[in-house]
Amino acid sequence: MKILITGASGYIGRYLVDELIEHGHEVKALTRQSSLKIKDVEIVCGDILKPESLLFALDGVDAVLHNAAYAVDWGKRDEIYRSNVEGTGNIAEACKKKGVDKIIYTSSAGVYGFPNIDDEITEESPKNPLNTYQKSKLDGENVLRKYEYMNISVIRPPLVLGGAGTAGKIILEKIEQGKMAYVGSGDQYISLVHPNDVVQCLRLALENDGKHDTFNVVSFICTIKELFDEVANQLGVDPPKKHVSYVIAYCAAFFAELFATKEPSLTRFRVKSLGTTRKISCEKAKKEIWYEPKYDLQSTVKDMVSWYKKYTQNM
Repeated sequence: MKILITGASGYIGRYLVDELIEHGHEVKALTRQSSLKIKDVEIVCGDILKPESLLFALDGVDAVLHNAAYAVDWGKRDEIYRSNVEGTGNIAEACKKKGVDKIIYTSSAGVYGFPNIDDEITEESPKNPLNTYQKSKLDGENVLRKYEYMNISVIRPPLVLGGAGTAGKIILEKIEQGKMAYVGSGDQYISLVHPNDVVQCLRLALENDGKHDTFNVVSFICTIKELFDEVANQLGVDPPKKHVSYVIAYCAAFFAELFATKEPSLTRFRVKSLGTTRKISCEKAKKEIWYEPKYDLQSTVKDMVSWYKKYTQNM
């Protein structure tokens, strides 16, 4: 198939391009960067916020993997909603006009919020997004559901950790510098996914989902302590020892966001990510589109640390 990817130059997008080409698909990349070059990829200039630019990009396309998003813990609602909701609607309308009836949408497990329960979260679990970004991804899903006659698949990844990721870089730096602290006991469970597993699931939904369905994608579930211990072990440093009360951390994050003029280093999303239990099930994706995670805790951290060592050597 000939596939148009939005957000192809982003973190997950770069993995997605490789995944599709490796499995025999022809790829076009929608970008605002006219100078962008990606091997074996047709580059088309366009902007999801400029509907007129999308029609040309869709020429000859069989499906769209809509991966572009304004992904931030904290930011102006109007800017986030323009990209994540209005932009998603523009993609759907352009596909409607051009007769492209297949869209794969990269959403977020953030739509569930952080219920802090031991029960596994499925695709049907209650939705309670915390911040503007998470709310915008849920609203983006709802925009797409209005196009009932189109075959639209929604993929919901939790926190993505792998080589070159921003979240992983923060964790690695803080643990290496001895500045990482547990929020609470550290025995909370966190659901994580490697970018290669995210793009595997996106591709499988493209190839196998014919039911306009929604899928969680997870690589593994571990405790925060297990994650930090493994990172420290592979970095060759001592694991974190400091613990901060969840209540204190959350209150500090709330006021940091309230009075911030730029993105604060501590946000409620980060406190809840590290301070609450969230076990997300991907059994539906395994059964219905034959998704099979390829990464576990050790291999994910190995990828993170390998990238980080090269990054720090080149600084």
